[in-house]
Amino acid sequence: MTIKKTIMTTLCIAALVVTTTTRAVESTTQPKAQKRWIYMFMNLSVDQNIPKIEAILIRAKKAGYNGLFINDNKLGFWWKLENAQGWKDNAKKLRKITRGLDFELVVGVFPFGRADPLLWHDVNLASGLPVIAAPLTAHNGRLILDTTAIISNGSFEQHTENTADDFDLQDDPGTGSFIDRQIFKSGKASLRFENVGAANKYGNGRISQKIRVKPWQQYRLRAYMKADQLTADEVKLMAMANGRSLQQQFLQIPDGKTLHASESVNNLTTDWIEQSVTFNSLDNTEVNIYAGVWGAKGGKIWWDDLRIEAAPLMNVLRRESLPLAIKNKAGVPYQEGKEFAHVADARLGVVPWPGSYDTQHEPPEIKLTRNSRIREGQTVWLSCYHTVIVYDGQVNCSMADPEVFELCKQQIRKTKEALAPDGYFMSHDEIRSGGWEPVETNGFKTSGDLFASNIKRCYDIASKEGGGKPVYVWSDMFDPNHNAHTNYYLVNNTLENSWTGLNPQVIVMNWCGGEKAGQSLKFFAKRGHQQMIAAYYDGDVTQNHRMWTDAAHNVPGIAGIMYTTWNSDYANLERFAEIWWGGEATTNGTQPTRMRKK
Repeated sequence: MTIKKTIMTTLCIAALVVTTTTRAVESTTQPKAQKRWIYMFMNLSVDQNIPKIEAILIRAKKAGYNGLFINDNKLGFWWKLENAQGWKDNAKKLRKITRGLDFELVVGVFPFGRADPLLWHDVNLASGLPVIAAPLTAHNGRLILDTTAIISNGSFEQHTENTADDFDLQDDPGTGSFIDRQIFKSGKASLRFENVGAANKYGNGRISQKIRVKPWQQYRLRAYMKADQLTADEVKLMAMANGRSLQQQFLQIPDGKTLHASESVNNLTTDWIEQSVTFNSLDNTEVNIYAGVWGAKGGKIWWDDLRIEAAPLMNVLRRESLPLAIKNKAGVPYQEGKEFAHVADARLGVVPWPGSYDTQHEPPEIKLTRNSRIREGQTVWLSCYHTVIVYDGQVNCSMADPEVFELCKQQIRKTKEALAPDGYFMSHDEIRSGGWEPVETNGFKTSGDLFASNIKRCYDIASKEGGGKPVYVWSDMFDPNHNAHTNYYLVNNTLENSWTGLNPQVIVMNWCGGEKAGQSLKFFAKRGHQQMIAAYYDGDVTQNHRMWTDAAHNVPGIAGIMYTTWNSDYANLERFAEIWWGGEATTNGTQPTRMRKK
């Protein structure tokens, strides 16, 4: 899971008095809180992590918890590690600890949204977006990309006082943004933002230009960025069209001697850094290019040499279900390997480790063979598929390629071998792209139908290969109140009806918080699902509890609650237990004995 889940889910408990807005909930309408879990993301390859886990679980046991949901990326490929036996030995130790504490153990599988563990096996299994008819011209034995988009005055050399020419938006010229003639990467000028928080009530310091693009092309945006004590909620280089963001990738921010992907910055000072992100134009002929900061609190940021280039082969995917074709004007294809050399991105999915992708490297060139029919100066058209990078490196997996499901079967078998868990948790959450591949568009009317088919098949695998153990799933991708709607991130068309593929036996871990929490809980309850509540998420424990107890009023089938931290912060473990069930459990370990009024 990732940057996410800001507010969560809840639970009300039988025979307990719960108050929200001073209202008492009738105990006779509330289910028993039989499952009281904690969530943990932990690398089981590290020996020192086992005593850490044990110490946390001992605390949890005393506070009344009785289950652990654990994730580890290596659950997807531990058997292929150099130290596979070491990982397996630690897994066995973990299982012994949970059994000794009488803890239910559930493990995460099928990570389609943050798919590193699946893509580790085959980096070409990433979810693909299409490039259609990218023009190339033969020159000196190579196919050179034609220019199909231009950013005007991206070096900010042309300006009127502090306003850059040719841009449609520049926040607060002369008070929050300035043409800098003293500090620049190249030429004689750059664009500097400072005092943004004072000059703009939203803390926005942006520059934007609407440009013409060719539909269904992959482009790379590049720019140089420099900062001095910059603090901002968001620093972005992105493209938008018709209110839809086409680019979700974070920028590279220095962290000591290395760079890491980050959206926000705190007191950042750095020399010029080249930023590089990609986007697909989809069916758009115009896009708005942005560079800037949002929610700035202080400091300065400079931009220079903002530019765009066609990059159809950046992270190009090569597998049987994703064709690559080069054709002439009449649509006649040329033969790969005979008239042009085999095309592959050598850096695909290997930076910095297998299953991890970047956009800083140079894409491959296409070389012509000696007997190629493509002549000097001739224009041809390339169609192919590329992957999409979201946020801090998240890449999704194909939702329908047959090889993916074979890997899912393998993961269940190997997880069962190493941990013999009490249940399997399908990690179908925040799947940010999908529904564009031929096998997906040809086989399903909508992405909702595609996702429904995928989750049905995954449940069948988990149930059969896992020996009939309980199967769980996150709520968001199957919830019309959350992510299951039209124009969700870079998912094709609509995710409506994705929920139709959920077997009623699947237990839903609900994390649709806020004003829609009650609607979400009722939606899954009406479909007959048992639900658990993913609560807390590193916020205010009391406030989160009050929100969810109100949302869960009179909702049947709520089977449990989970202490869910994305920061691996267990400082509130006991406080959470005290608020939710009084911090104690009955001797059989299934139901809390009391709950205090708030």
